[in-house]
Amino acid sequence: MAIEFQGGLIAIALLFDVTNGFHDAANAIATVVATRALSLRSALILAAVANFSGAFLSTRVALTIESGILDSSALGEHWFSVIGAALLGAMGWNLLTWYWGLPSSSSHALIGGLVGAALFQGSAQIIYWQGIVQSVLIPMIVSPLVAIAIGLGCMTLVEIWLQWQGEIPAERWQRLQILSGMLMAVAHGANDAQKTMGVITLALVSWGQLSPEAGVPFWVVAACALAIAIGTYGGGERIIHTTGEKITPLDPVSGCLANLSAALTVGVASLVGFPVSTTQVVVGAITGAGYRRQGKVNWQVWAQIFMAWIFTFPGAALLAIAISFCLTQL
Repeated sequence: MAIEFQGGLIAIALLFDVTNGFHDAANAIATVVATRALSLRSALILAAVANFSGAFLSTRVALTIESGILDSSALGEHWFSVIGAALLGAMGWNLLTWYWGLPSSSSHALIGGLVGAALFQGSAQIIYWQGIVQSVLIPMIVSPLVAIAIGLGCMTLVEIWLQWQGEIPAERWQRLQILSGMLMAVAHGANDAQKTMGVITLALVSWGQLSPEAGVPFWVVAACALAIAIGTYGGGERIIHTTGEKITPLDPVSGCLANLSAALTVGVASLVGFPVSTTQVVVGAITGAGYRRQGKVNWQVWAQIFMAWIFTFPGAALLAIAISFCLTQL
């Protein structure tokens, strides 16, 4: 029976990874589709391949999830109800925000789910609160602000350069934008796929099948890379429309620089080991570059997105608590 539960939990984790890719496809391709540099289907194929490749670049974020959120040695008999409920709660939140067309954070939904399920089990002592503050909450606040600043700065420098150099044909910017979208998708895979890797590794350690110092097994990396690529190819078009078209008007120049700014921010976070929200970073970069280029932002849409961010932690936690309660009744 334990083996069946373990296999079921890994399947749930990979399904969450699929929904992560589906929900977050907009992170890499929203600007490419919005400016018609690529068709939606071509952009999704590009993002899926790049996401798959990026997942193999590092495991620092996975190790943060595995060892920096919960004390795996203290999970005991609650391992299935805590980790399983967290994954299901995060998936539920992803699907709700997809239905509403809101770009929320799969990362923070997952971590909120872990915290909620652990609290339901009366196990607040197994939560590394300091690690959550340092590795999750602070980067969550700082990363979109950094992306806004980089987007603004890059757009300003390019506009100064264009005044001196002269305008570059739009089709050339579109080619650069495709490249920047690919880089953003690689960065997304390097950060978001690792979160599921970290959860599976946390489960393996809590089962006693892996030592805490062993790192992430290669089969876990490969399985998560494939799952997020499949999900990305399925792409949530509602969120792509919100991110690429409703926040601020984009052209190939601002779209290219938004992708590059977001890719730089997420890439550095991945190397450091911070599980940042790629969604928040992309929205920030689009806002910075688009505002500098067009001089306007739809603040009503921004307010809706911001509220989704605020409610992601508690929303996913409450879903995880409800699911954890149901699992304990089985």
